[in-house]
Amino acid sequence: MQAAPLPANEASRLEALRGAHCAYAPREERFDRITRTAKRLLHVPISLVSIVEQDEQWFRSVQGLEVAHTPRDISFCGHVVALNQPICIPDAWDDPDFADNPLVIGPPGIRSYLGWPLELAPGVAVGTLCVIDTMPRTFGAEDFEAMKDLASLAQAELKVSAMSTLQNRLLMQLSTLQRKGALDPLTGCWNIRGFRELVALGFEDARRKGADLALCYVHVNNLEEVAAQARYANRDALTQLLAQALRQRLPAQGALARLGARDFCALVPFQLKSELLELTAEDITIDVPDSQLKLEISLSIQLTLLSELGTAATPDSLWGHALAFSGRLNP
Repeated sequence: MQAAPLPANEASRLEALRGAHCAYAPREERFDRITRTAKRLLHVPISLVSIVEQDEQWFRSVQGLEVAHTPRDISFCGHVVALNQPICIPDAWDDPDFADNPLVIGPPGIRSYLGWPLELAPGVAVGTLCVIDTMPRTFGAEDFEAMKDLASLAQAELKVSAMSTLQNRLLMQLSTLQRKGALDPLTGCWNIRGFRELVALGFEDARRKGADLALCYVHVNNLEEVAAQARYANRDALTQLLAQALRQRLPAQGALARLGARDFCALVPFQLKSELLELTAEDITIDVPDSQLKLEISLSIQLTLLSELGTAATPDSLWGHALAFSGRLNP
């Protein structure tokens, strides 16, 4: 196996991607939309926006895998970043550089790969948009054109800080290790630790600006039943799809956290309750990839507004109010 080499500009490359918060940031719908489209257009089971960090590749968006990262030295995307040019591998079993790669001979069983570099600046590749198949295949001219266009979209998104000011502020306060520890590895949402810090920042902002703030607690009522109905042996895959569907519902400037196996919570600075209508709908339909099956998920929603808690409210009381709803549903 040929380990992924380091590019000549590695030090400045890492400085650029960390300064732009490319890795270890919560997943966003704007990147999920691109990987979903790549998966659909190229008819593959797996697509990724992968950010190549110092020792691992971190998935900023992922379709078809239930992991957040893999080691850099065995990554295919590490080769794309090092060369800063597209790489196409029709059959990894026939490629001496990849035939004995752990990602080929073990899960996820990569057979074919097409990866496109994503640059923050000319010559500074920080990651890739890639598609993966578990069968050998030849990617055609239309596949290359589709990947080129989608990679341009992903690259443009990396250069723009579309994440909420609140989330960006928190990312700037945390070290690389702290940022990694503040995210749920399965869904790419904030975890409880990171979300509590975000709630505290949002509370301070709202009080200073005289604005309102909402916590929307989401409990999944029928996850086990839906998984059985869909014959989903892998609940993690279903949870990932649900997290993506909830991200699609988020209003502008919203942030999503996964708090438990069946519990999520959204933080939304807002002006009008109408901004929360979609988020608070108590059912959600998920299209199962590569099938005609639609899964109907039942949700219980608790909306807590800072303005309703009075002037004596604190970040802890706002958080506690939302968690009290969880206690009633998870006795």
